[in-house]
Order: sequence, then C-alpha cells, then structure tokens
Amino acid sequence: MKQSLHQFGLDHLPSDSIVIDDDLALIHMRENDTSFFSSNTPIKLRHAMIGICCTGRCDLRLNLQDLEVESPMLITLMPGQIVEGLSHSINFDGYAIILSRRFIDMLNLPGWQQQYMSLYNNPLNKISQDMLQHVHFFYTILHKAASDEENPFRLQVIENLIRVFYYGGVSKFHQYGRDKTPYKNSIVERFMDLVQEHYREERLIGFYADKLCITPKYLSKLVKENTGRSAGEWIENHVILEARAMLQSSDMTIQQIAASLNFPNQSFFGKYFKRATGISPKQYRHQKG
Repeated sequence: MKQSLHQFGLDHLPSDSIVIDDDLALIHMRENDTSFFSSNTPIKLRHAMIGICCTGRCDLRLNLQDLEVESPMLITLMPGQIVEGLSHSINFDGYAIILSRRFIDMLNLPGWQQQYMSLYNNPLNKISQDMLQHVHFFYTILHKAASDEENPFRLQVIENLIRVFYYGGVSKFHQYGRDKTPYKNSIVERFMDLVQEHYREERLIGFYADKLCITPKYLSKLVKENTGRSAGEWIENHVILEARAMLQSSDMTIQQIAASLNFPNQSFFGKYFKRATGISPKQYRHQKG
C-alpha cells in the first residue's frame, strides 16, 4: 500500500489518514496534500480507488481518455488502469478509499465482475448534493470504524460497511454514464476494446483490421473520423503510456520492459520510445527518478 500511496505523491499523509496493512487506506485529499494532480506522470494502478470529489475539480487522463472530475462526483479507478494527473483547482477537496485486490476478493461481492467492467468503462458518476452528504456520512462511519484499533473485529466491521455501501449505493450511483460511450461508431468502439486487450503484443493495424473483418485503410478512416486520431496513433499511445508507467513505477529493467511489450530487443524498443517521446527510455527514467 505504501508503494501505491507513493505513486500518488502521498509520501507524507494527512494526520487523519488511516492505512491498514496492504488492504485499505482512507485519505482526506486536500489540494495542498498531494502533487499527483499536476504530476503529468502516468501511474499503473495496483489497487482500486473510490474517489469522492466534494469541492472544486481536478483533471485526469485515464487510459488515454481525458476526464474532468467536478464536484459533486464519484470516480472509481480499477487495478491495471493507467492514470495521469493533469491539473486541479485551488479549492479541490475530497476523499479517497483505496482497496487492494485481495481485500476486494475477500468481500465476495455478488455481480462484481459485471460491475467491474461497467465501472472500468465508465469511471465517473455525477451525484446530487444530497447523495454527496450520504457518501460523506458513510466515509465518516468507515473512518471511525477503521480508527478503532482496539476492536479485534475491526477488519470485519470495515468489510461489512463496504458491503452495505456496495449493496445500497453502487447500482444507484452507476445509473449515470451507463451504456454511454465516447465513440459513435460500434466498429471504433470494438477497435478501442481490442487495442486495450492486445496492445502489449500487437502494434500493427492489420491485426486489428483482421479481427474486425475490414481493411486497414477503412479502419484507419473510421477511427480518424470518430476520434480525431489515427488507429496507429491510438495503438502507439497505449504502448508508450504503458512503457512510461513501467519506467516510472516498476523496478523492471529496460530490457524486461521491452520484452513485456513484445519488442524483439531493447534497441528496437528504445528507438520506438524515442521516436514517440523525443527521449530515450533511460533518459525518461532518469528525469522521473
């Protein structure tokens, strides 16, 4: 959990924060408590996070999609997603509930897989001021339970409170944005899903065109018309974003990163990265170190 908090620029936690092993963290995220929101550094998430924007706003880039988080709003980030902080307002104030994969599995929530995909694709949930008060009340109760270190059943109490939040809130909160997609064309939407699934192994447009049973030229035309970027740019952006995240937040060698992204060797990866970013992987890691 400490590594994840470090990724978010939270090395010095606010005094009212609570961290329980590698399972749970509760943090009051004030504007002056974190540099994450203007870091411009991509982070590959190891944990899930429920963010509650109470006042102000912040801008994020999540898996290459720019998001404006403006109060009152919930944002749900999932393990494996790549997030980048862009900016924040002076009056930003909110809360973060950070949960490990192990803790989520321990909750054994019904219908979680379906909700996971829905939340993964639609992370923002606009809520009313009245609902914000309810969420704030839930956070207060959760924080109080997590603060009670003398209670031998503290973790069980926390588990059940989160289950109540899930049972009573998730379905309501997630009405906003359900079935919405930023892409008007179903082929383009399918292409984006395929890129998300295969970009670590496949960088050629022809692979995706074959999967969609269309020509590479037609695929490129559709993607450009609907998104403003070419198919090749989307593929490259995913690869480079993943590479930047691994260079920044992992101990993998550059050779290991090249292999994990299916490059034939470190040299080929280095040229690809430098062509896209203007600097070598080694220089990028040194700059962000």
